[in-house]
Amino acid sequence: MKKEKNITRFSKENGKAYTFRGWRLCITRNGERFVRYFSELKCGGADGALAQAVAMRDEMLRELQVDGTDSAELFRRYRRMGNEC
Repeated sequence: MKKEKNITRFSKENGKAYTFRGWRLCITRNGERFVRYFSELKCGGADGALAQAVAMRDEMLRELQVDGTDSAELFRRYRRMGNEC
């Protein structure tokens, strides 16, 4: 699997059991940070969760490349959105 920029594998353990497994999307611009987690359980496995994270990252980075885009406003808009999966 190739390394994806701004996306990392993430798992949270509680004792011997995992409470979360999935992917973490993190984008930082102008001192503002956007973080979203994509659960394997909700997105149909590791591949589905990764695909959702990559799609959101690509969409956000395209919008951030437009001149005059306010990263803080863009991050607020995406925070209000639910996960597609």
